[in-house]
Amino acid sequence: MFVSCVPRNSAEFSLALNLEQSVFGHLSVPPEMAHVFFRSRPEIYQAIVAEDGAAAAFSSAFPLKPRWARALIAGDISEPELEPHMLLGRNESLDGATLYIGSVVVADRFDPVTRLMLLASVFTWRAEQIKAGSARRLSVIMTPVTREGERMARHGGVKLLNDGANRKDGYPVCGREVSHAFLIRAAAAIARVINGPVVEMLYNFPRTAGRPPRRKVAHASIGAHRAQKDVTAARKLGKAVAVST
Repeated sequence: MFVSCVPRNSAEFSLALNLEQSVFGHLSVPPEMAHVFFRSRPEIYQAIVAEDGAAAAFSSAFPLKPRWARALIAGDISEPELEPHMLLGRNESLDGATLYIGSVVVADRFDPVTRLMLLASVFTWRAEQIKAGSARRLSVIMTPVTREGERMARHGGVKLLNDGANRKDGYPVCGREVSHAFLIRAAAAIARVINGPVVEMLYNFPRTAGRPPRRKVAHASIGAHRAQKDVTAARKLGKAVAVST
């Protein structure tokens, strides 16, 4: 049994952070600043914890203020330079915001089937968190730095936003728009292609009051077009998870 959650204490967070550092090191937020983030905004981080208390998987996601999202895409700043004041407030809606995916890591000590289940659980937990933020649509951006990350980005339907040659860290920034409907369909697509050990989903993150606003009838044709694009992208993401380990 595994548990997917916001790290429940500093010790649990430290173990999960060590997993991230073992893979990304200086390319991620420095450990000292990560602990500052955790003390003020623990929901940035997700850990999947094994029965023995060890970190099985880790992810980080930073809801950036518009100014800092533009700076990150332009390459004026990179992930190690992120600071708490660059984030949206906890009570601000994610609708129309930019979410920077910092890290997605699965421990390599598990067999391929278990790693697949853990990776899928990272996505489904984050999808639920985004939905809880009352976001009808938002932009998700990332900087793939490994072949696995590049493959996930490609199958996730992201587009190149800026080439690494233009950015101070030398890595490209990719992104795509994500809708509430896309999250639902992608989670369903992933559920159809995975089978493995049980992961308990502990949704211990803050929730923004309210629901995503309904789409007006006048925009029904646009909504239908976007919905079809969401279906296609969700299916691709489900296949990407299925072949990622």
